[in-house]
Amino acid sequence: MPQPASPAPLSATARYVLWGLGLLFLVRVALLFSTYTNLYPDEAQYWLWSRQLDFGYYSKPPMIAWLIHLSTLGSDAEPFVRLFAPFLHLGAALCLWGAGQRLFNEATGLCAAIIYSLMPGVVLSSAVISTDAPLMFFLSATLYFYCVFITENSERLRLKAALGMGVAFGAAFLSKYACLYFLIGAAAHAVLVPSVRRSWNLRSLALFAGAFALLMSPNLYWNATHGFQTVSHTADNANWHWGKLFNPTSLMRFWRDQLGVFGPVPTVLMLLGLAGLLRPRGEILHSEIDPAKRSSLIGLACLTLPPLIFVSVQAFLSRANANWAASAYVPASLLVSALVVTGFSVAIRSHKLWRSALGIGLFIQVAIMGVFMLGAVSEDLTRALGLGNMVKRARGWDTLSHAVTAKAQSGVRPTAIAVDNRNVYNALAYYGRDWFTANPDVPLKAWVREAHPKSQAETETPLTAETGQNVLIVSYVDGFIPDIRRDFATAGPGESLKITLDHKRTRDFTLFRGYGFQRAPRDPVSGHPLGSPLAAPDDDQ
Repeated sequence: MPQPASPAPLSATARYVLWGLGLLFLVRVALLFSTYTNLYPDEAQYWLWSRQLDFGYYSKPPMIAWLIHLSTLGSDAEPFVRLFAPFLHLGAALCLWGAGQRLFNEATGLCAAIIYSLMPGVVLSSAVISTDAPLMFFLSATLYFYCVFITENSERLRLKAALGMGVAFGAAFLSKYACLYFLIGAAAHAVLVPSVRRSWNLRSLALFAGAFALLMSPNLYWNATHGFQTVSHTADNANWHWGKLFNPTSLMRFWRDQLGVFGPVPTVLMLLGLAGLLRPRGEILHSEIDPAKRSSLIGLACLTLPPLIFVSVQAFLSRANANWAASAYVPASLLVSALVVTGFSVAIRSHKLWRSALGIGLFIQVAIMGVFMLGAVSEDLTRALGLGNMVKRARGWDTLSHAVTAKAQSGVRPTAIAVDNRNVYNALAYYGRDWFTANPDVPLKAWVREAHPKSQAETETPLTAETGQNVLIVSYVDGFIPDIRRDFATAGPGESLKITLDHKRTRDFTLFRGYGFQRAPRDPVSGHPLGSPLAAPDDDQ
């Protein structure tokens, strides 16, 4: 019986890159334990979810909560809440390495791993815990199995790759629904390239679809039994309103932000390569590129474009956050790597500015990473580098928690502490966790302004008449205070609370007591409190 061939030894370059990725990983882990920042409110929310495992949550699928549950089995401290982030991004880089080797060569895989690891969006995402980290890891794993599937000649190994692709893609679905762009790209690849289309058959398609359906079905069941909360929240985020459509400024802002997510030079190279694929007779791509490699470039372009196109349309019609197209940059990292190593034409790669452009691009990525890491470990450096605005949402939440719980212990003991902002609720739930555990008779509640809940806190822990006899109100939105007072029989005077964030920024709150909670009527059409002067609330400050 023939013995399987032993894997080829790593080249010297590969060993250097592997050591570099390992060192970068260790630095990122060390950064988690040395940063002075608090958890962002979204991170605190994910921690709160992780205390009660489920197959879904109000605004996200469950993977993020499951991972935090595992990482905090020994400690709830901030570094352990965030611990999976650097692991997941290292895993994504290694998957891209393998995918690049499969489609092109070792150099392309190594370059893709470096481009991904130095991406500014990944630099930030490695220092916080968000749904983007598991999404990008499982998408990278999906891409790796996809590359094995379309390049493997053995039917048995293709079937194994299809199964692995379905499992990885199902896990990506449980991380963030933005993974579904991958299906659009893979379908486009099959339509455009006959050899890829012939790779699929009923057995491979059934294995992929079956594994995917099996993994995603618990979350679909959860949504079905919870009024499709996550789907509804995702639709609400689109924020489409007739009369407010068509926002070219929002579109330009989105693409400006992409320079900060992927990096200026990688973004330019990506767009240049996409233009070359759209105009194959131009002078952008190598004229004698191997047909199989051109097919691979087309496939990576197909996988890259759907998030960028759909989110650009969303930005034009309403608004879009910078990270909403993050799933594009998994295949884009490999696409840019392939273009740099072999794809661009000789005219471009021999141009006198080519090496300078690559050097400048690498310098920018490393400089951004260095500035971010230095700023994250020192408050003085943050101020000196002008990064105060960037980290302000991760400052002051522990101080707020201490101030609020101290206020609750002065005077008559409240029957509840209620907040009017989901971010404040999440931060107090995390930083006040020990106090609330020790004082179960003073629960943390969410005051619900609208006719229907707009967050998981409002859904699961709303302020009620039973807990509303003597409530300590923590108001973050000044415009909500008249509406809050109308929900109580009487209310005490307001007291200002300013939480210092840095040398020039504060986060301002109003504390007051509310007695005899009785929810006032809400407008059946708008959902707002009757008589409220604030027609369009903005509680995400």
